[in-house]
Amino acid sequence: MRGQIIDSIFERMAQDPDVFFLTADMGINLIEKFEEEYPARFLNVGIAEQNLIGVSAGLVNLGYRPFAYTISNFAIHRCLEQIRNDIGIHDYPVTLLGTSTGYDNAPLGPTHHIVDDWGVLRTIPEIDIYCPSSTSYAATLVDRIMESGRPAYVRIPKGDFRDPDSDDHMVKLPGKEDEVLLVSYGGPAQVCLGAQSAEPGLSVLVVNRLRPLDAAAFHEALAPHSRIFVVEDHFPSSGLYGSLCELIAQDPIKGKLFSLAPRDYTLEVGTSSDFFYRKYGMDQASILTTIRQT
Repeated sequence: MRGQIIDSIFERMAQDPDVFFLTADMGINLIEKFEEEYPARFLNVGIAEQNLIGVSAGLVNLGYRPFAYTISNFAIHRCLEQIRNDIGIHDYPVTLLGTSTGYDNAPLGPTHHIVDDWGVLRTIPEIDIYCPSSTSYAATLVDRIMESGRPAYVRIPKGDFRDPDSDDHMVKLPGKEDEVLLVSYGGPAQVCLGAQSAEPGLSVLVVNRLRPLDAAAFHEALAPHSRIFVVEDHFPSSGLYGSLCELIAQDPIKGKLFSLAPRDYTLEVGTSSDFFYRKYGMDQASILTTIRQT
């Protein structure tokens, strides 16, 4: 997924002299080609993420379209003031590329568990937020962002996910029954697809753009189902569950909404995201059990 997006930016740089790529000492064996091919439009600011944001905003003043790349927790939490003041207030078209999501960096502990990132950015108006759930969608992202001319945050999960093969902002995969719908994005979306394979009666709604949400399209997708489970590697109050609660409050549906997600930080260390998926009931077996018991 990450390589797909990085390659798209590199290809775009050949066509568009305004594209500028920055990193905070990240991307070894992945981004060297930028420095070699486009040294005048590449900058490694070092381990100085707040400076990464300030420099990116300054480049907008010079007419560039910056893509700023680092780990998601450093990009958002360490730089929130700079994102708000340097990008958000001015609506500058800077794209933040955050690698790793949720529990992708599971062994590194809660400082690197990225379960509250895009919810923080929801408080800043005008920033579009994406979390590609497949390489098909990831391949279209750079062009979409360039065309929009808006600030953006791309939450990039680890993995090379082929399904669903679609470039739509959200993709509904209907099951054999209308009762239960699983709604998810990023890594957990793959778990939901696995649950559907095990239980074909389930429907799955995969979301690639987390903000803005198309209220009418979501209402149409949710309306037929009596039980809707939002599965996400993010705190639900500020994540997709919270966003959907807002939409439903404005335009009610018959179904009941449930959340399967982490609700607090933990000092436990797992070797992979699977450990935390099991802990918070987000693995395939737990999802199917919860559906049967709810």
